[in-house]
Amino acid sequence: MTSFLITMGIYFFIDLILVLSANLQLGLMGMANLGFVLFLGIGAYAATIFSIGPEPANSLQQYFFGVALPFPLPIILAIICGMIGGLLVGLVSLYRMRGHYLAIITLAILTICSTLVEGYPRFLGGSNGLTGIVQPLSSLTSSYNGYQLIFLGLSGVLCLAVFIFCQRFIHSPLGRMAKAVRENETAVTTLGINPFRVRLLATVCGGGMAALSGALLAEYVTAWGIAPWSFTEIFPATAAMIIGGRGNNWGVALGTFMTYVVVGQGLPFLPGVSSNPELGYAIQWIIYGVALVAFLWFRPSGLLPEQKGRWKHAPEFVPATMSSASDLPAAPSVAEQVAEEGAHSHDQ
Repeated sequence: MTSFLITMGIYFFIDLILVLSANLQLGLMGMANLGFVLFLGIGAYAATIFSIGPEPANSLQQYFFGVALPFPLPIILAIICGMIGGLLVGLVSLYRMRGHYLAIITLAILTICSTLVEGYPRFLGGSNGLTGIVQPLSSLTSSYNGYQLIFLGLSGVLCLAVFIFCQRFIHSPLGRMAKAVRENETAVTTLGINPFRVRLLATVCGGGMAALSGALLAEYVTAWGIAPWSFTEIFPATAAMIIGGRGNNWGVALGTFMTYVVVGQGLPFLPGVSSNPELGYAIQWIIYGVALVAFLWFRPSGLLPEQKGRWKHAPEFVPATMSSASDLPAAPSVAEQVAEEGAHSHDQ
């Protein structure tokens, strides 16, 4: 039971990083960018080829490049690759695309990349995937439970760092600009703010975060393939963000727990479901769909809605030499203003 709880904790932290990435782009910015799963795969494949070594573990594996780098270089390089991928996707899609057009083009890019990987086995293993990924920090202990605890601590620390970054981002001037771009892009443009740059920065940061999630997932399961890199991963992450509360990181954490842990991992323990995995998988998707429709209809802001900014009224300025309103100079009457203007014109 303890090992199961530790495993659920690891998956929760990894999934939360992915949903926080989606929330930064979809929730805070309001972009219909469904390509965060693309960055998940980029991070997983990058961490794999930077840790798997130059020689394939078996004859079924083929890949164009491999090197065995010590921890934490594979994870750091995976984040960098995810940020570069976010930059390229942003330059291609964000300048002109909005709304459902942006969703379509990001899905098209995801389809192109996944088809490329699957169609060319010598590139990144094709449909067979890659195995034999070196587990980080495995030299610290020889026991399975001990390593589980180490990886739980690693994923928890990295998830906390991502959460703090997202909190600082939302409450920073940049986060307020992001909300302004989401609410009224035209008005923001008149203030001299470039919406494209704000969106591009959010996409780059979100790409790095999603790549971190993919790198941790690949190194934990020690294998990665084309199956997890599909459209099906978009739905649970989006549902977790909407159910918990878009634009609220605490709500995202609550939604991730309910979606991935309670529903995703709790169903197999129900009577009649544990012996039928296909039934459990079908019920899981039905619950996702019903919950998502219910929240979008009855509570679109989620369980923990986005916190609105509290504007403070500036104190009224009164000169120190004036003790009351009676000390203020009276405004000239209309007659006095006309007489003064006539005097000026007569002098000229």
